[in-house]
Amino acid sequence: MPLHLLSDGSTFAYSNVEKPKICYLHGWGRDSKDFKNIMEFFPGIAVDLPGFGKTKNLNQSLDPSEYAIYLNNILPPEITTVVGHSFGGRVAVHLSLLRNIQNLVLIGVPLLLNKQNTNGFNKLSILKYLSKFGLVSNKTIESTKNKVGSFDYRNSQGIMRDTLVKAVNDDLTKKLELIDSNVNLIWGEDDTEVPVSVAIQAKDLFKNSKLTIIPNQGHNILRSNSQSISEVLSKL
Repeated sequence: MPLHLLSDGSTFAYSNVEKPKICYLHGWGRDSKDFKNIMEFFPGIAVDLPGFGKTKNLNQSLDPSEYAIYLNNILPPEITTVVGHSFGGRVAVHLSLLRNIQNLVLIGVPLLLNKQNTNGFNKLSILKYLSKFGLVSNKTIESTKNKVGSFDYRNSQGIMRDTLVKAVNDDLTKKLELIDSNVNLIWGEDDTEVPVSVAIQAKDLFKNSKLTIIPNQGHNILRSNSQSISEVLSKL
């Protein structure tokens, strides 16, 4: 089945099996095509999350838990495994708490709150508030955005920028302890966006988890070495 609309009539997904048991969720700025190589061996459904790929945004910003609620209402009931990369992994964590997910595969996911980024966004929020009273100029706000904002932040606008801020501030720490799924963490050894140290710390918070570190790979391991992901999936 090629790229098609799901039951809500607005969300696009790529599926290559009639009753998918695996759901793939892509990272920020990406889409379902990231998983096509893997899906040749492990058929399933890969979703273009709202605001990415062919799926338009929902005219309002969403935090990862709201993305999960949205998906829970439209994904096939047969799903037993969710594979999430980066931002998609955040959503996958919340989704696993809404339905019975046997296996959760998380690839380079920012599972722990990055306090440095959070502090930057909090500073920006304060400046925006002060600007409403004419105490801070727009020039100062724009300058601060360029200093504290990531590449993704600087390249997003409006609703999607607000969505990114919500994602960055999404603290999953207490959520991880509640997950009953079998969790497989896959990390690139050279990931600079979400360092391996995040995976090592997060691993101990899950009830049942395994960590696979792939040598000589970075954050984009999904595209640079999809075979390593397939090897983990083959052992589920």
